[in-house]
Amino acid sequence: MAYKYVAYNSDKKLITGTIDVTSESVAEQAIQRAGYRLLSLQSVGTRVTMQRLMPSLFGVKVGDVIFFSRQMATLIQTGTTIPTALQLLQEQVANTALRGVIAAIIEDVRSGSSFSQAIERHPDAFPQVYRRMLGVGEQTGNLEVVLRQAATYLEKERTLVKKVSKAMIYPSVVLLLALGVVTLMLTFALPSMVDMFDEFGADLPVTTKLLIAISNGFASYKLHLLAVVLAIAGAASWGVKQPAGRRNLDRLLLKMPLMGSVSLLREISHFCRTMAMLVHAALPMPEIMDIILQTTKNTAVAEALEDVRTKMLQGQGLSQPMAQNQVFPRLLVQTVAVGEETGTLDANLAALADSYEYEVDEKISKLVSMMEPALMLFMGVVVGFIVISVIMPMYSVMGKMG
Repeated sequence: MAYKYVAYNSDKKLITGTIDVTSESVAEQAIQRAGYRLLSLQSVGTRVTMQRLMPSLFGVKVGDVIFFSRQMATLIQTGTTIPTALQLLQEQVANTALRGVIAAIIEDVRSGSSFSQAIERHPDAFPQVYRRMLGVGEQTGNLEVVLRQAATYLEKERTLVKKVSKAMIYPSVVLLLALGVVTLMLTFALPSMVDMFDEFGADLPVTTKLLIAISNGFASYKLHLLAVVLAIAGAASWGVKQPAGRRNLDRLLLKMPLMGSVSLLREISHFCRTMAMLVHAALPMPEIMDIILQTTKNTAVAEALEDVRTKMLQGQGLSQPMAQNQVFPRLLVQTVAVGEETGTLDANLAALADSYEYEVDEKISKLVSMMEPALMLFMGVVVGFIVISVIMPMYSVMGKMG
């Protein structure tokens, strides 16, 4: 969610800006940590564009950024200057949005901005972690290495998101098919059969009477039902956008059987992968925690991480505050503790991220294997109920005709 703020900087000058974070409290803390004295903070609607409405079609996709990063790394490795490399890539990329972004970056670089500064001006195209990593890489002279690391990081994150998304495709398709079958039967097939049953005076079983009542109610109140459905959907959408509603939904998601553990492991894996890369880049721990907080999707996990960050700044380290919160798995706490003692935190977290991603994959496979028979049974019950409700009166009609 985007928040517009008004604040004073260290030179007592009035500044305004917009920050995109998970909640109002996170926005306040991020602004204060930047050294600003906050005067006002207000949530604002995000400007509606085709890229925001349909990023998969019109925006810069993660795959485009991965391609851009790897190609830039290769060109820099061969000794190509950054402006020349950008011009070559602008001619190669197929995505129109990315081509426009590269054109703007070229213009900024020619105007005297550094490559990372030019990248920083395009938060919609490049994630925050990516932008910060490029800044570090440019400062240390390891831009080529950092570009490859950032590409690998984005690739792993994208793979994990795809696995979770694919798990929801199958049940969604089955439920839509069931809804479509029921709707067609109630609106087209059943009304004509009811007329035939009435004409022959067929004896209707309870299931058929119930189905007819549902069909008549649907036909008589379909506009009312549509209005109710739209109202519920609108209220739910509004509620989820509110900080309290989003927080409650995220907490509920973490408590759901199987799906809750998948969601938590996905967030923990993101934490491990991001921290491993940023620690390896030698960023200060408070800044690392800031970046992780702003890129964590689940607000319940973000609140736990904010508590860890606060206690870490009080001198308690990282593993000790994590051990006090049940959100973080025991294995993660122990791994962080060992990494802090031995100075191998980045390597330990990278290995743990791989382990959690494998566990997510296993849980998703288990979830899908459990849903398949359950959904097939559900489809069988729904379709069977409708078929029996239609066939049984047909025997009565045939008997009367005989």
